[in-house]
Amino acid sequence: MKAFFKWIKRIGLGLVTLVILLLIAGFIFERISRNDAEKIKPDGNFVEVDNHRLHYYKKGNGGPTVVFETAFDPAGHLQWYHIQQKLPISYTSFSYDRSGILWSERGQNPKSGEKMAEELHLLLEKSNVPKPYILVGHSFGGTPVRFFVNQYPQDVAGVILVDSQCPDDKKYLSPELFKMVNQGLPGGFLKFANAFGLARLMFKGMFPAEKQYKYQNSIMPALLYKSADAVLEEQDHMSSVKKEAEKIESFGNIPLLVLTAADPKRYDSSIQDKKLKLEMISAWDKMQKDFLLLSTDSKQILVPNSGHYINQDNPKVVENAINEMVSKILHQK
Repeated sequence: MKAFFKWIKRIGLGLVTLVILLLIAGFIFERISRNDAEKIKPDGNFVEVDNHRLHYYKKGNGGPTVVFETAFDPAGHLQWYHIQQKLPISYTSFSYDRSGILWSERGQNPKSGEKMAEELHLLLEKSNVPKPYILVGHSFGGTPVRFFVNQYPQDVAGVILVDSQCPDDKKYLSPELFKMVNQGLPGGFLKFANAFGLARLMFKGMFPAEKQYKYQNSIMPALLYKSADAVLEEQDHMSSVKKEAEKIESFGNIPLLVLTAADPKRYDSSIQDKKLKLEMISAWDKMQKDFLLLSTDSKQILVPNSGHYINQDNPKVVENAINEMVSKILHQK
């Protein structure tokens, strides 16, 4: 019996040693990879805003300018890169990285809705892109869009919400489901994973393995570490940002398109309980429909073959919605 426990002890010690060696190797690999990542050339340009540089990617010329706001996502502007390649260059498309994401510096401003909108407005002004703006916000990106419309309505000609987050989702969800969908990422674990190279493996499949995502897939694993801290910081402030966004209840008569994912299987991988899954589908559909009340000129577009990331699952729908909005605005002139 003593011999048995002796072997168990040796095996346990060996496993601990192996884990420690793997972590050391991961830490060293992460440091080397970060040095290599610094050599990756940004695909856009920079503007200094409030004493720090923000990175943006622009295509096309002329107005209006379509401005993309990204979800709660470490990929930043890369979530819109493939869509920008498909849009006409007769008008301007503009995506960017929020403070601390990808190539944008973090700066000192708080991660509040008002400051996010203020930084974006200054970025647009200093980039000299033509007004008016059409704002396109996916998921959490729809929340900063609310602040922008509220603070600079004179510059906004249209809004497109792409399966957008609902700031006051608490009133639509049961306490159990609300806790589930708002529990967030495990911040401490992700910081640990980021330090030892594990985050690269966790987020390796952020984009589909298709030709139009080749660029994103080629650089995103190397650049993930740069976004991790800023994304977790946004998560820490998510509750307060949503609480302030709740108070913004109207866009007036600014044209609004609401793109809603409508695949009935879209929650199969994230919610296992059938009752909660049905509740989530019903509640999300109600939230999306209620977005129409934000504007006196609104329309909803259901996307039946898409999950939450419509910009990846069915980017053509997003492209068509943008072109529809641009045409509407140009004909109003």
